Parts: sequence; structure tokens; C-alpha cells
Amino acid sequence: MTAVRLLGCLAVVVLLGGADRPEAAKSNEAVLQSCFVKVQYEARIPAPVAGVLIDMQMQEGSRVKKGDALAIIDDREAAAALKIAQYGHQAAVKRADDQIEEKYAKKAAEVAYYDWQQDLKANKDHPGAIPDIEVRQKHLVFERSGLQIEKAQKDRELSLLDADTKKAELDAAQMAIDWRKITSPVDGEVVTTYRNQDEWVSPGDPILKLVRFDVLDVEGDAYAGEFDRGELLGRPVTVYITKARGREVSVKGSIVHVSQLVQSDGSYVVRAEIKNKREGDSWLIQPGVEAKMVIHLE
Repeated sequence: MTAVRLLGCLAVVVLLGGADRPEAAKSNEAVLQSCFVKVQYEARIPAPVAGVLIDMQMQEGSRVKKGDALAIIDDREAAAALKIAQYGHQAAVKRADDQIEEKYAKKAAEVAYYDWQQDLKANKDHPGAIPDIEVRQKHLVFERSGLQIEKAQKDRELSLLDADTKKAELDAAQMAIDWRKITSPVDGEVVTTYRNQDEWVSPGDPILKLVRFDVLDVEGDAYAGEFDRGELLGRPVTVYITKARGREVSVKGSIVHVSQLVQSDGSYVVRAEIKNKREGDSWLIQPGVEAKMVIHLE
């Protein structure tokens, strides 16, 4: 066998032997090399109001759940304002529910009407028995009683509006308390702290940086000459990362973004979302590492 034929056979063996390895691109796969794992969510959590940090329990490396308290800004003054607003609202509600004046005015109107009608009946049975001025005065008392009913009703309407105003003030006071309790918007991990307990903060000052590690992005470049955008968007992927001492790990995901813009070299950005896993106290994949992305086209 000639040397040329021997080399050709060896090449065929190598290709067949490597056909099932991840490095070999199959007809129904797109392999993107030199991709990078990136953080999908990170945020510098700011102080919403001015004050002293009286509770700063979270340190670098602390893992938090959505809604967990990250820090508390001195809320004693806000708590006192809340108590005042609560008392004011309770008093306004009691005034709005008070119908005593309206009930009394209705009873008084009934009595005034009866008294007026008795004089009219007396003059009808015995003309001139009751002087006309007295009849007019009793009719005036009856009309005034009707106006007192209207006034009591108007006062109650104003009391209801006052109760609504006090409720709004109560909500604002509660909001001031809530602003001073800084909570986590997502499940994540504290990677940096910018302030310590007992320090003064102003509105907008960053207190800590929160990063989400359970969901990550992987970005790479595809080429317009090889794949159309519609072929890649939404497709499942397998992402391969090489760990320490050559250990290779893989995770599943899907393409969530394919750029509409094609660069001068014919490439465009492809982004996949992957679900990270925990290995003991650490995450399997760390943002910033290089990765290979295999896109399953079918």
C-alpha cells in the first residue's frame, strides 16, 4: 500500500472516530466556538431615601431570596409619623360613621312638622285660635329642621372625604416605612457591598451589588453566510464549558436573541439563556468563562 493511500485511510478513520464528539458539527447543528458566559441580571441596589443604615446584615457572598431584607435605613421618625397617621385615619372614620346629628335632625323635623300641623288644624277648627305669627314661626322651625338634615348629610359627606384623605396620608406614611426597608428584587447573591452599618446614605447611593447566577447568558457569533437568523432563533442549545484540570461540563438552554445587525465581517450576535446548577456551595458555571455553544437546528 502506498504512503498516499495509507494516509488517506488514516484520515477516514480519524473522521469517523470523531463524528459523535461535540467538536464535530453535524448537518443539523451549528457550533459556535469562543462564546462567553455573561451575567443576565446584576443591579446596584440604591438607597431610596436619606438616613443611617441601622441594619446591614448582608455581606459579600450572602445568598438572598426575592423579598428578603437587604438593609434597613433608620425608620424611627417614619414610624412615629405612621402612628400619627393611623390615629388620624381612625378618628376620621369614626366621624364619617357618626350619624347622630342626622338622626336628631330628622326627629326634630318630625316634631316641628307635627307642632305646625296642630296649629293649622286648630285654626281650621277654630279660626284665629292661633295667631298667624306663631303659625309662621312653627313653619320656620320645621323648615330649619329640614335644612339641619341637609347640613348633617353634607357634614357626613365631608367626613367621608376627610377619611379618604387620612387614608391617603396613612398610605404615604406606610410607604415611607417601606422605602426604608430595602428588599431583594430577585433571588441572587451579594457580590459587592458599598456601605457599612451605621453609615449615612443619600438617595441613590449604591448599597450593594446583587447578581443572579441561576440564569446566565451565553453569547457567540454566527455568520450570515452559514446560517439565517430564523434558523437559530428559539432553537435549543447545549453549552460546553471546560472546568479545572480539563473537566468538561454541559448545560441545556435555548436561543433567546439573534441580532438583526450583521457586522462588516458577516457575523451577528447570538445569545442563549441557560439554567445554572449548584455544586455544593458553588455554582457549576461562573460568568466570564469561555464556552462552546452547539445549536440544535432540528
